[in-house]
Amino acid sequence: MDTYNPSLAPRFSQLLAQREAELRAMLRVAGNLGGQEEDATLNEVVDFKDVATEQALSTISEAKAEYAAHELEQVLAALSRLKDINHGNALDFGRCLDCGEAIDLRRLTALPATPYCTACQTIHEQARPQALRF
Repeated sequence: MDTYNPSLAPRFSQLLAQREAELRAMLRVAGNLGGQEEDATLNEVVDFKDVATEQALSTISEAKAEYAAHELEQVLAALSRLKDINHGNALDFGRCLDCGEAIDLRRLTALPATPYCTACQTIHEQARPQALRF
């Protein structure tokens, strides 16, 4: 299994910074659209199907924003671990926060902000109630 090494820090720093910017932009857009959609529908005459569709889309938008906020927290934590790696911090980037084992480089490349190895992630997903899963 290939694992993270400090020579990969610039690459992961760039990936995480790029994802941070994307998530912040998504959250800005979500915040700006929230009030505008409600104001537009107050002045229109719509049928119940339109109202239901608007409410469903609003719920989906809220869920996307909530997921983006959660992912942003993970990205910021990963950036912090990446910066702390040179200080001998026990929470080194590329190591699982639960078991301390190295995270497979393929997983880390696909999900640079991941705090857990595959085995520990599975445990977290099984322990979390279905309604709270992202």
